[in-house]
Amino acid sequence: MKTLFTLLLFSILFTSVLANQTFALEDQVPIPPVPQPIPEPEPIPQPKPKPIEEPFPGLTEEEKLEQLTEENKKLKAEKAQLESQVNELKIEKGFLQNQINALHKQLNDINAVALEQIKVIMDLVTQLKETVFEKVFLPFNSA
Repeated sequence: MKTLFTLLLFSILFTSVLANQTFALEDQVPIPPVPQPIPEPEPIPQPKPKPIEEPFPGLTEEEKLEQLTEENKKLKAEKAQLESQVNELKIEKGFLQNQINALHKQLNDINAVALEQIKVIMDLVTQLKETVFEKVFLPFNSA
C-alpha cells in the first residue's frame, strides 16, 4: 500500500512537471523572422519623344501655305456649323424646359383639384354617416 501510494504521488508529481513544461512551451511567443531588406525598384524610363514629322513633305512653301489655308477654311466652316447646332440645341432646350414647367404647373393644379374633391367626398361621407345614424339608429334607441 505504501508503495502504491508513493508510486501514485510520484506519478502525480511527474505529470504536473510534464504538464507545466508543455503549457510553458505553448505560452511562449515565437520570435518573428528578421525582415529582409526590400530592394529599391528600378526607375521607369521616360518614353523618348517622337520626332515631329513635317505635315506636307515634298511641297513648296506656297503649296504648304495653300493647303493650310484650305484646312483652316474647312475647320472654320465646321466650327460655324457646330456653333449653329449648339445654338439650335439651346433653343430646343429652352422650349422643352418651358413645356416641362407648364406640365409641372398642370400637375400641381390637378393635384390641388383632386385634394379638394377628396375633401368634398369626405364631407359627404360624414354627412351620410350622421344622417344614417340619426334616421336609422336613433328611432330604435328611443323606442
